[in-house]
Amino acid sequence: MPINREALIAQMSGLSDQELEALANIIEALTAPISADWTGPGWLPLAWEARFRSALRIHHAINANPLGREAFEDAFNTTCESLGWRVYPAKSATNRFYDTVVDNGVIRRLSLKATAAQRMREDVVHISKLTEAAWIQDARRKADRHRKLLSVFAEYRDTTDAIVLLRAMQHSGATRYQLLEISTELFASVPDLTAEQSQAGTIPLPPGSSTPVLKIRLDRSDAKITLTDIRLSACTVHGTWEITT
Repeated sequence: MPINREALIAQMSGLSDQELEALANIIEALTAPISADWTGPGWLPLAWEARFRSALRIHHAINANPLGREAFEDAFNTTCESLGWRVYPAKSATNRFYDTVVDNGVIRRLSLKATAAQRMREDVVHISKLTEAAWIQDARRKADRHRKLLSVFAEYRDTTDAIVLLRAMQHSGATRYQLLEISTELFASVPDLTAEQSQAGTIPLPPGSSTPVLKIRLDRSDAKITLTDIRLSACTVHGTWEITT
């Protein structure tokens, strides 16, 4: 929809001084320096990056904190829709495994996650909660624990194509965002785990590897599965943004 600048200026004349001050602050944030490094080509084109960059600007116009998970889900889906793609968010916020389905000619079932954890390492990726897993606390027998572990990762791969993760790193008055994609093909070696290997609190993949591509951590206290030490080289880095905050 084309912007009617004269109408906008006319509307501004009816604002109070306090409202104009708030608007000025928003305009200042919207015009703050932002740099982008879009690595492409990939399934998220440059047009997607430009629209998502605008979403980041708008977010930081009214928020000091980085984009959180729910806001990221909304921004990701809206950006995809703006390109004319079909987007089908999961029917429930508690939907297991994937959060949205994007159809741009290729159907992708995606888990969307965002993190702004402190002391984040650049070379490895951490996902604090891949999925809930109450059986971690309940399964006592080796055979049951082994079966449950293989089953949950088989189901994850059957229902979800990739994890899309937005990492936010804050430093020196700026926020650096990095958009990563982690294919669930990285879980392909889970069926190779032995019953004995599946008992460990932290399980390297491929099993027994001295240089694993990632590690599965079974968190008994919170009954969840965590992924740690995912090599950045095993992920698709779509691109980065740095915005003055």
